[in-house]
Amino acid sequence: MRAPHATMGRIALCALWIAASTLHSAAAAEPDGPAPALIRVAREIQNVCFSEYPDSLVRAMSGHEGPIPEDVREDPDLRQQFLRSEEVVAKGLFYPSLLDDLLPALSAAIRPGDRFLDLGSGDGRVVFIAAHLGARATGIEYDRALQRIARRARRRLAHLFEPDRAILRRGDFFREDLSRYDRIFYFGRGSFGEDRLLAKIRAEMRADALLLLYRYPGNPPGLDLVAAHGPVRILRVASRP
Repeated sequence: MRAPHATMGRIALCALWIAASTLHSAAAAEPDGPAPALIRVAREIQNVCFSEYPDSLVRAMSGHEGPIPEDVREDPDLRQQFLRSEEVVAKGLFYPSLLDDLLPALSAAIRPGDRFLDLGSGDGRVVFIAAHLGARATGIEYDRALQRIARRARRRLAHLFEPDRAILRRGDFFREDLSRYDRIFYFGRGSFGEDRLLAKIRAEMRADALLLLYRYPGNPPGLDLVAAHGPVRILRVASRP
């Protein structure tokens, strides 16, 4: 469930243009979307994560009292309709990301070896797909129940990534040094302290790092748009005068 004068300004602008061109080229390399194999991996991750949800969580998010329909268990798109509401958890709201929405942005932004951070990692699915793409992916989640779901799912999905590439930590991401990371992911409106979080991102995220912001209305101040892939904006810290 998601931070340098005239000559220096020109250098920063040039770096921004290069980054945007690189991301555009990476996205253009797959004009028909993510590879089928990656789509299958994303579906497996989502299905395994969902299968670990306790009945009480499914009931709370779906309003459905009976058995979960089999097609809902097997189809992430149908689950987005089935899970009608967010769940209030410790320090924020939880609603699972649809990995199909994220694949174009993640494929364009992640390079093997990148240090990736999911701010409020929920059931772990974004951490797992980032690890599969070659990142050293860390998820920080405060809610104990969601952390247990993610850890169980990681054991079942270990064939998709090297175990040390998917790090799940329980804790408060406000205590994390964001300057350590190359790529940061955040699901908009996931934290009750969102304004404070965005301020932390602007203050700590390195100039060469990228923020992948999912389903956030508008463009946060102090962050420049590098590329957009559907509901995901890829941003960097705005160059300072």
